[in-house]
Amino acid sequence: MGSSSARFYILDLLRFIAALGVLIYHYSVFFKSDEDSILLNASSFGYLGVVFFFLLSGFVISISAGKYSAGKFLFSRAVRLYPAFISCLLLTVCTVYVVSHKTWPIKDIMANGFIVNDYFKIANIDGVYWTLQAELKFYCCIFGLLLLGLFKFHRLWLSFWLAAAITYYFFKQPFFLGWFISPDYSFYFIGGVAAYFVYKSKSDLWAHSIFLISLIFGCMAAAKQTGDFISHVSAYTGVVAGGVVLLFYLFFFVLAKGGFEILKVPRWWGYLGAMSYPIYLLHDKFGKTFISLFVSDLGILPSLVLVTGFVMLIALCLHLYVEKPLAAYLNSVNKKYF
Repeated sequence: MGSSSARFYILDLLRFIAALGVLIYHYSVFFKSDEDSILLNASSFGYLGVVFFFLLSGFVISISAGKYSAGKFLFSRAVRLYPAFISCLLLTVCTVYVVSHKTWPIKDIMANGFIVNDYFKIANIDGVYWTLQAELKFYCCIFGLLLLGLFKFHRLWLSFWLAAAITYYFFKQPFFLGWFISPDYSFYFIGGVAAYFVYKSKSDLWAHSIFLISLIFGCMAAAKQTGDFISHVSAYTGVVAGGVVLLFYLFFFVLAKGGFEILKVPRWWGYLGAMSYPIYLLHDKFGKTFISLFVSDLGILPSLVLVTGFVMLIALCLHLYVEKPLAAYLNSVNKKYF
């Protein structure tokens, strides 16, 4: 047991839960009967785990940016992002080929591997990859700020970003915003960044104001986005989605104000957090391929349980035997030569 305000172990558990929420959301398509309607209604909001990831990213990336130079920040993000992603991409491509003989052109695989395929109008090999594109744009913007020595002027650029996101929300302008950052999901990243500055200075009125404005528009955006993720939208759907997102914001506000510092949590929660990324990357196309393979013989529920456990096992193995050793090696090379 142990606690660490610097490491924020509680975020590891919640990151894992958010990944499971997205997994359940995607696997709910296998339940279609009326008797499963309660499960369907509850699981329909699992996609909001992505919103939690974006808030989390805004918070933790700001911590990294506050500690690292531009080069070290870029290196740390590349080490965190690409080894697991490329491993999961290749696993998915190979699995789909073996099971269904579907193939993709090498250029599509490479464009997906570098997470730049949307710029070339190349489809995602797995639908969940769109969130990595949003993340990468955010990382690149932070890198640019660090490279130009502008990150310290956070009051200026964060206020400008929030104003641009609000303008885009109402008028879809500036139209080019999507080339640099994800305009439809900017409020969540901004909320996480603002929470970081609240954490740094708990009496900073400006940071509190940015956080509050991003909260309001984030909840409004979540209510508006339900039609993109839920097939049958009812009168209460947007209210529920906005309410869940409100809870996410409130959690980060309490975290920023030091509300969880007294908690003592197991350090092995760090493994859950580390597993969440490969779980997220593998569960959809990779996982569904195995579910479709087993469902006729085992039934829906046993297949879902079996594949979920299998995805978690693969995710743990990727973390232990790919991510950690490769990160250690790359970090040692970085220290030796750079």
